[in-house]
Amino acid sequence: MDKIRQKLVTWQKEVLKAPEFNFVKKLLKSFPEAKIYLVGGVVRDALIGRPTKDFDFVVAKVDAKKLEKFFSELGEVNLVGKSFGVFKFVPDGFRVGENNFEAIDIALPRTEVAGMSGGYKDFEVQSDKDLPIEKDLSRRDFTINALAWDLVAEKLIDLFGGVSDIEKKTIKAIGKPVERFQEDYTRMLRAIRLSCQLGFTIESQTYVEIKKKAKQIKTIAGERINEELTKIIMSERAEVGIRMMQDIGLLKELIPELENAYGVSQNRHHIYDVFEHSVRALGAGAERGYKLEVRLAALLHDIGKPQTKEGNGVDSTFYNHDIVGAKMAKKILKRLNFSNDIIDYVTHLVRFHMFYYALDIVSDSGVRRLLSRIGRENIDDFINLRICDRLGMGRPKAKPWKLIELERRFKEVQLDPITPKMIALKGDELMKLLGITPGPRVGLILNAMLGEVLDDPAKNDHDYLVGRAKELHQMKDAELKQLNPDVKFYEEERKRNLHQEK
Repeated sequence: MDKIRQKLVTWQKEVLKAPEFNFVKKLLKSFPEAKIYLVGGVVRDALIGRPTKDFDFVVAKVDAKKLEKFFSELGEVNLVGKSFGVFKFVPDGFRVGENNFEAIDIALPRTEVAGMSGGYKDFEVQSDKDLPIEKDLSRRDFTINALAWDLVAEKLIDLFGGVSDIEKKTIKAIGKPVERFQEDYTRMLRAIRLSCQLGFTIESQTYVEIKKKAKQIKTIAGERINEELTKIIMSERAEVGIRMMQDIGLLKELIPELENAYGVSQNRHHIYDVFEHSVRALGAGAERGYKLEVRLAALLHDIGKPQTKEGNGVDSTFYNHDIVGAKMAKKILKRLNFSNDIIDYVTHLVRFHMFYYALDIVSDSGVRRLLSRIGRENIDDFINLRICDRLGMGRPKAKPWKLIELERRFKEVQLDPITPKMIALKGDELMKLLGITPGPRVGLILNAMLGEVLDDPAKNDHDYLVGRAKELHQMKDAELKQLNPDVKFYEEERKRNLHQEK
């Protein structure tokens, strides 16, 4: 324990050098009777040697109103629940999100009495400045999180064997697991999240209890599920996390569509079933540190295959699984409480993840059409998704020469006009030229002109487009729709070569 104490003493000195923690000395000077503790994950991470920005302080022996007044004079303070006695503190000169800074949690010692519904809605939480820190720690979830470091006495408080479990790399519920999860079902996902983030193993009794209560996870508010699931997906061991969710039974409750992919065999181009391929694709994204949207798309890109499968064995087909999968992904992400921006972008990635790149067949016009379809600003994410897809299939090369060549051709044509906004005749001028009002027909004519410009960028000439617009205006809407670049040869070629080039 002496080595552990010395490690934490050294760590404390380094931590308190940071300007955001200048308040500690000032607090002790203003309130000599104060007891100040760092608690929970920050102490755990200090012992592991893991960097953290999540600092939770517990301050005892100081009245909540006096504490609030003290911190208000040093920065911005937000009170989280009157009875909770928890402050979100942002010191003057700091901004949340800037340089990875997070608001500092300052709390009075608290007790919690759970209604045992598991939903974390019927907790009775009461702060008490005179409550011993030991009582505060007893309300926590896992032994490795029930640690407190006394900044004044330079002493570690460990009532439940948290240090021992850290050394054994074990996640273990405090006391009886059945009670800890009955208090808050979110803890089931949190156990998996911590396992992924820390590389720890969930203790057997804790694991068994999660399995027993897995069906209850759907009773938890969506935003709380989203928070834990996002951290699992964004961990280095995201693939392990999804496998664990599947084994425990949580996946069946939260993403049954992915559970249904388990055991769905594929065709000659795949050695893994749909589920195995999907989680391996996610693993590849996590290993490379890809962004959340790419990881979600990697996990869900083939989610439509079980519904679209025709035939059996090596000749199975999954036509339009990208279209079906995009619709399914949208529903899944909405159910999991992701933001509209994330939902829309992941859906877009899933919808067009099957882009075809047989460069001996696809012309520069086809490359421009592909760029128009996926978006010039999204090139890197689509390439990264394709890398996940390939590695998830067990392919040895993340980026074969064809994909490298496609990237080169993207760069060559990305300055060419690929959207209606990039053509030389703008919508306002078009309406004035033709004497028409805003409406669908304006878009039809612009898209028709775009189709020509995609084939031949030299046609992006103002005078040419003025004359061409007049000609197109003589056509009916149905005829103009046939000139829309999205219904040209490229898309049909992609369909015919589905699964041939991945």
